Amino acid sequence: MPSFSYRALNDAGDLREGEVEAASREAAEEAVWRLGLTPFEWRDGSPAARSRLSSFLTREAKPGARRLAAFTREFATLEQADIPLDQSLRLLAAQSASPALRKIADDILKQVVDGASLSQALASRPDVFGQDYVQVVREGESVGRVGEALTELADMMERGLELRGRIQSALVYPALLIVMAIGSTAVVMGTLIPNIAPIFTDNGKPLPSGLQFVMGVEAHGGEIALALILGAAGIFVAARMIAARPALRSSFDRLLLRLPAVGALLRKLATARFARSLGSMLKAGAPMLQGLESARLSVGNQYLRDRFAHAIEEVRGGARLSACLREIDLFPPAAAQMIAIGEETGQTSAMLLRLAVMFERDSQAAIERVMSLLTPLLTVTIAGAVGGLILTVMDAVLSINDLAMK
Repeated sequence: MPSFSYRALNDAGDLREGEVEAASREAAEEAVWRLGLTPFEWRDGSPAARSRLSSFLTREAKPGARRLAAFTREFATLEQADIPLDQSLRLLAAQSASPALRKIADDILKQVVDGASLSQALASRPDVFGQDYVQVVREGESVGRVGEALTELADMMERGLELRGRIQSALVYPALLIVMAIGSTAVVMGTLIPNIAPIFTDNGKPLPSGLQFVMGVEAHGGEIALALILGAAGIFVAARMIAARPALRSSFDRLLLRLPAVGALLRKLATARFARSLGSMLKAGAPMLQGLESARLSVGNQYLRDRFAHAIEEVRGGARLSACLREIDLFPPAAAQMIAIGEETGQTSAMLLRLAVMFERDSQAAIERVMSLLTPLLTVTIAGAVGGLILTVMDAVLSINDLAMK
């Protein structure tokens, strides 16, 4: 007789799991109802079916950033409405638009019902919820304000998605230009040049210099492609090595922060993220040291993370936060000054949030300026490359006319 695994709720709303043997699914459902339970999920309990289910879950794709942000926003809304945590997770498991997120909510619910805290349940899925995500939730739990912590996470994720969307929209036209340039170059090198070159060789005349260069590039196309592949592989291996060694990553991230134009933008983005995370945690009532640790983990730059860790130790010893941040060589001095003003006026959290808004706006404006300059720059570069190729072909055609006249 086949067996059926079920998940059900009792009259008190507690989760129950089990397995019954029955001739059919309908008979199994009737047996569970007789136990005083309300089933809401069924699975074929046979070994083959469990194997197929395990294989399917293993292949299941991780939810995207946009779906995860929507999930976080819905979760935050439910928590701020004072709905019990287990009930919020049940609603998310039942109503989430993504099957992957429904399963994740179901897994989190199971762990919470078994006695785990929300942050512990989230930490069990590091492939979905990063360390900074879990840390913010943990700090929210410590002060009894999980809803506010989730709201802050949702805000941060949505701002990141908005910025990414603007960049992607700005790159559509340059990408179209690049595709068209590649297509034009392929047509010229694949059809025109192979038909023109034999005319010179058949008449015993040397090829024009421009045509010689183009044909040389075409003749060594395999070697050039191999060199590009090896270069890309080398960059990939170097990136993996840097990521695996904290000391190397810290040195590399420090180098990025020192770059002429990109470094200033990266410093502003990191400062805005640090200030917003710390300001939100302080506003929610978290202690300074816990808020600092959460803000430190929200910063992706390893060098700044290390320096923030040193600053946290100094604050733990009684030093002022603004004074510690001034000692970080790549931390914007204006940010440290604004934090000092907030400390003096007793409005540190409000000043941090104002600082985050200011730096976020500056960063977005800088990115939009770069994107606005990228399109004409690519247009001129591609026009020069394609135009040079066309001029080479035209020069060869004019040389053919000279041959005909002679």
